[in-house]
Amino acid sequence: MHYATVLVHLDASRRVYQRLHLAVHLALEFNAKLIGLLVVGKPDPTAMRYLVDGDRYLASYTEWQHQVGERARLEFVGATDKLAINTEFRAPSWATAATVLTEAHRSDLVILGQHDPTDDAAYAERQFIESVVLQCGRPVLVVPYAGWFPSVGKNVMVAWNGTSESARAIRDALPLLQRANNIDVVSCPQPDALSEPSGSPPQYAADWLGSHGVTAHLRTCPAGNGNETGEMLLSEAANRNADLIVMGAYGHSRTRELVLGGVTRTLLRSMTVPVLMSH
Repeated sequence: MHYATVLVHLDASRRVYQRLHLAVHLALEFNAKLIGLLVVGKPDPTAMRYLVDGDRYLASYTEWQHQVGERARLEFVGATDKLAINTEFRAPSWATAATVLTEAHRSDLVILGQHDPTDDAAYAERQFIESVVLQCGRPVLVVPYAGWFPSVGKNVMVAWNGTSESARAIRDALPLLQRANNIDVVSCPQPDALSEPSGSPPQYAADWLGSHGVTAHLRTCPAGNGNETGEMLLSEAANRNADLIVMGAYGHSRTRELVLGGVTRTLLRSMTVPVLMSH
């Protein structure tokens, strides 16, 4: 198993170079095709319909998207033109999260950037990352907006709670785990009343990885609620100098809203290293 196609989201954010750097790094490592997908959203239909100068607004928006797309294309070409990898730049008009969900089905790994609330130029469709992580059916590597990450996947921390999402995550991360120098499977045991009845012990994760030639070390961290567990996992990652966290993403839809589990919400908000999530 390997990643044959890597999809990276491109926009106007000031940190797009970091996720592009990691996307190129992974495409080289796996000899994968690299797809750069421009997604910057669509014009406000209310403005188009009700403003007196709606046509001028639409023209201005279209021109802005073209300019952003050209800058992203040049960055993409500049990062890849001298490398021995197959690349493709896609810039569909008025692309949104729905576009990423569709394009992800032609990819093995999707790379997004963590939402940066201080960057007005970053694409910020409501629940963009959450919807892609929970609905695309592919592993999603989310890159923090703060920090520099020259590589990913050499010292990996797997967050394990024995659920199907955890099992899916380590399977989706297997190409990276097979190349890692060190892997820690970290569990945070919950009180019996909060435990998952069908959950499997951490040893099962180690056993499965062992069947694929991957050695993992079992670790535990103190029990806590969802938010506390998320913070403890981040602390464990820092203590172990992890350059990647692998975890299942938890959430569901409720009256047109995506409701995230506490750990998933905490990691997406406060991540300090790249996180590979599967749902």
